[in-house]
Amino acid sequence: MADTFTDDAPAIANQISADLESIETSLGFLKDCFQAICSDWSDTDATGLQVKALQAQNIWLPAHQWKPTSTAGCAALANTELTTNDIQLEYLAFDHTTQEHATISRVMPEGWDLGTIKAKFYWVPTTGCSASDVVVWGIQGVAVSNDDAIDATMGDAVTKSDTVLAGTTGDLHVSDATDAITIGGTPALGDLIHLKIYRDADSEVDTMTEEDAWLIGVMLQVTIDQEVTAW
Repeated sequence: MADTFTDDAPAIANQISADLESIETSLGFLKDCFQAICSDWSDTDATGLQVKALQAQNIWLPAHQWKPTSTAGCAALANTELTTNDIQLEYLAFDHTTQEHATISRVMPEGWDLGTIKAKFYWVPTTGCSASDVVVWGIQGVAVSNDDAIDATMGDAVTKSDTVLAGTTGDLHVSDATDAITIGGTPALGDLIHLKIYRDADSEVDTMTEEDAWLIGVMLQVTIDQEVTAW
């Protein structure tokens, strides 16, 4: 790699020929810099070269979009008005004694890289809990393509525990992001993605035994790395 950059500039037009060697050295240095950034780039790749940056995209899935499962489902969507400022809060209630579930189906953005996703849980602890109690949330999913059976096996579940904070009842709690969630099946762009969430009542880590945990919604994060082609 060239190891110098020459900033000598030709003073007048008739000096250009005298400066060609310096210009060539500078251009060679810049080329080597680009090659280092784009490690697989070569002279023959110059035509149509395009560098794409990975981008994260968040998808908000509020409580009212999730449906309790008929088997071992969470409580139906409920809402309550908070007393001071009349804020209307929609939520799904998950108890500690029985593992309860809710599901949603959606199509990911068309630029999705088809890889793993992550999730954060937005929830509220209810009356009777104590600071330092823990709730464990779980999530899993599967991709269904055209002509696939809809009743498909979910990918492995990923759980995330979250601790009740000092404000306890009535305060919003936002979990940290889960580890990477692998979507079952063989995801393809345009697939229908089924997601299932639950409170892991079977976990010894879940210690908020007093009351339900109210789920306000789930924030997904996917990676975008593909161009969207018009239909």
